Amino acid sequence: MLADEIVAGSAEIAQTGSIHIHDPRVDVLGVSFNNITLAQTLDRLHHMVASGQPHYVATANVDFVVRARQDSEFRRALCGAHMILCDGTPLLWASRWFGRPLCERVAGSDLVVPLLQFAAEKKFRLFFLGTTPEINDRAVANVRKQFPGLVVENYSPPFRPLAEMDNDDIARRLRAAQPDIVLVAFGSPKAELWMAANHQAMGAPVLIGVGATIDFLAGHVKRAPVWMRRVGLEWIFRLLQEPRRLFRRYMMDLWHFGWAVTSEWWRLKSFSSSSSSSSSKLIHDNEDEDEKEKNIA
Repeated sequence: MLADEIVAGSAEIAQTGSIHIHDPRVDVLGVSFNNITLAQTLDRLHHMVASGQPHYVATANVDFVVRARQDSEFRRALCGAHMILCDGTPLLWASRWFGRPLCERVAGSDLVVPLLQFAAEKKFRLFFLGTTPEINDRAVANVRKQFPGLVVENYSPPFRPLAEMDNDDIARRLRAAQPDIVLVAFGSPKAELWMAANHQAMGAPVLIGVGATIDFLAGHVKRAPVWMRRVGLEWIFRLLQEPRRLFRRYMMDLWHFGWAVTSEWWRLKSFSSSSSSSSSKLIHDNEDEDEKEKNIA
């Protein structure tokens, strides 16, 4: 059922005039990830910008996968994304256990710095949307200092529920700034639901949900050391920074993801064993038939 919705979402994308990404896909617990590297991701974003058509990109971690299995509205928004990038080492591990390995983790926070360099080289215009005005302004100042020629604008809408957001005002600001790429920092699931509903009206070729990346750029939140990211322990670092906000979510994700991975692994193992038994039985039956024919002859 989840895979069917993903295919249906891809068909809708093809009808909007946006470019259709023909990357190989890897399904991990019902979410179909683009199986691409960081370098290939930048290339796809370049083509999206060049097309001038509206697109949105999701950087999906374990929480996304768990939520997509429980929330049909969020699942539709996620599956409708023009690219779904793997933003979680546990998802890489799961894909390998299932025998359908993703080639690389492309986290939003790892993508943005190369994207800034890429945008500076290609003369792309950027827009930071979301988080607080103070953090957003600080992030823009840091980016302009590092990349003096890069055009970066920003806006932090008043924090409101999704249904009460002034999307006309956001669209007016984006159209005035004419960005090529918008980094959306509304948090999940709000960012994905908002992009799915509004990406065509915003007048920008690419919207990317980036989680806490603007906070990282501002220096408001520190990233985990590289070794923790490589071994899949970045979530522990984040948990220690914001235990009250993240503890319950992480524990629930750990439980649901662990159960889902175990169930899928057992299903695949059972299927493999069943297939092997069937093959062995077929070979044995064929050998019996051959022996009968020899006896008759």
